[in-house]
Amino acid sequence: MTTTPTEADPQAIIANAQQEEREAAALVTTLEEKVRDGDESVTFEEVEKARGLLSFVRLRQEAARRKAAKAQEAARLAACEALYADIVSHAEGEGAEFSKLLQTATDAFAAFHDAVEARNERVRGYWQKATDLGVPEHKHNGPAPTTHGGVRLGAGSSSGLYAGVVAGRRRVDSIDANVFMNRALDVLKRQGKFKEMDYVDAGVDLFGDLERIDAEIPESADAKYFYRNPSGTVFRLAEPLSEDVIRNSQLTVITKAEADAE
Repeated sequence: MTTTPTEADPQAIIANAQQEEREAAALVTTLEEKVRDGDESVTFEEVEKARGLLSFVRLRQEAARRKAAKAQEAARLAACEALYADIVSHAEGEGAEFSKLLQTATDAFAAFHDAVEARNERVRGYWQKATDLGVPEHKHNGPAPTTHGGVRLGAGSSSGLYAGVVAGRRRVDSIDANVFMNRALDVLKRQGKFKEMDYVDAGVDLFGDLERIDAEIPESADAKYFYRNPSGTVFRLAEPLSEDVIRNSQLTVITKAEADAE
């Protein structure tokens, strides 16, 4: 028994046509076998009608295959169009978003570095003031005595990169921002979110380059000559190639419409 397939179901269209063919073929076989067995109730007209129906059903089956192929192609094109829309919906503005995120991250590192350097400058000032006030160096790991206001110079500290003071139980030293920034990057590295590349530098326009990652390729107003090589690559040129170059490179001259359709 045949069913009515939906327009958008290619497999159902083919299956329905195949079922119709099986039913028609079975009818022909049955009538022919009855004739062979001597059943005189089967008429010539009945057999011919069944054979004609089978031939017609086979034509319908071919039509069903073509219809199914058209439906499959329509579904494929619809999926392609949906894919295009999905790509464009994310590509438009995504580069700008990424650029902003990276700019924020870079600014955060710069702000951290500047804040640490400001702190280090204060610590060097603390050390210098304590030195000017005759505060001695702290010689043990306990709290600073209450003498000298509870302040001591950090053990082994100096006025430069290693300035440090002790205030009660708190040791305040200058710190290296680079150490902590490298540790932060190592956290990302351990998470699989950062890979150090010694051969990559910032370039000329880091954030602009990132913002332009998905930009549309501008139409070349100068392109007037179009060629396709054997692998399908299309070349758009402002000046024509010589016949020798076309022949030696196995190029095919094509129209702009053909180039745009590639």
